[in-house]
Amino acid sequence: MRKVTRLARDPQKEMRIIDEAMTEFAANGYHKTRVEDIADNADVSKGLVFKYYESKSQLYLTVLKEATERVMSVADLHVWQNSEDLVAMIINATQYKIKLQLKFQKEFKVLLDAYVRSNQLPEEARHYVKDNLIDNAALQNEITGPVLARIKLKPGVRREDVYEMLNLIQGSYSVKIQQYLAAHPDMNNIEDMDDLIGTLTRYLEIFEHGFSAD
Repeated sequence: MRKVTRLARDPQKEMRIIDEAMTEFAANGYHKTRVEDIADNADVSKGLVFKYYESKSQLYLTVLKEATERVMSVADLHVWQNSEDLVAMIINATQYKIKLQLKFQKEFKVLLDAYVRSNQLPEEARHYVKDNLIDNAALQNEITGPVLARIKLKPGVRREDVYEMLNLIQGSYSVKIQQYLAAHPDMNNIEDMDDLIGTLTRYLEIFEHGFSAD
């Protein structure tokens, strides 16, 4: 049988394709992004893009993984783990994530869009989002476990219930934060969001300490 010789990938062209794909997917989402535009902006042929990634869905999956890697490679989990209580943990983490998002705007846009529209994505991308962005219990436990373990709970209160309620509060408030960032695309100073962070602080203090005077 004749051996097929594969041409080696050009690292510079490959990185240009990934960077331009990140830009296009961030701006347009998966379905509205055209491979032709990615190829033109990366100064390569459309055929080369498909030679490297076989399909648009494979390129998109590669971009999702690259976006995750870029963020996680610099993320400091101690921001969560070393907080003294739940309120401090969420406030510290929220401020930190906003700073990361301002630094990695395209990466966060791609990941957030995938998270929101996961059911509309190709199968492999949908599974990646589910396993790594939605149902990543191992990462969530690594992040919040140390703080929850230090808190003495009232009799009858289960840690898993506290954990789930905390995620609900954080998730719903994240929507407000994303709406604010979308409405202020030129924002580059986290202090501009002091009012939002202050409101979240009050909500979390009520959650952790209760609202009844009895």
